[in-house]
Amino acid sequence: MSADKYENVGELMDVFQKFARADWRKKTMWGLKASELRVLVGMKTGSDRSGSAMTVSEISKALQVTSPTVTQMVNSLIASGYVERSSIPKDRRISEVRLTERGDQLAQKAAERYRDLFMGMIDHLGKERSDALVGLLNDVFRFLERSADLIERQ
Repeated sequence: MSADKYENVGELMDVFQKFARADWRKKTMWGLKASELRVLVGMKTGSDRSGSAMTVSEISKALQVTSPTVTQMVNSLIASGYVERSSIPKDRRISEVRLTERGDQLAQKAAERYRDLFMGMIDHLGKERSDALVGLLNDVFRFLERSADLIERQ
């Protein structure tokens, strides 16, 4: 019976490899890299919540990406006119970044497209299977997080 328990281990490994190779999050849209669009959407989400501009560190933390990576993308977005930078009056060593009107519009458009993709997935799978998928993926995420912690300790 225990051999049957693991009969689909190869299929499971294959499907995770397919997700790793999938490019649905890597597509270039509107002349921007997917990572730059994620920064725009992250900035919009953060500024909508707080009502203010964000620092690179705050964006980095929200997106779980290193600050130098975010700085590089923000500089590119500034050059393209989607983001603007300003110094914080209390501490000129720290700068805030905010979306320009153009950046805000594009972030809104990207967020809507991303949401539409997942709404389409729910339409495709149905509510019950979508709920089950969310539960399963959260369980897998927790398992992989614990596994990574165990590996690091060894």
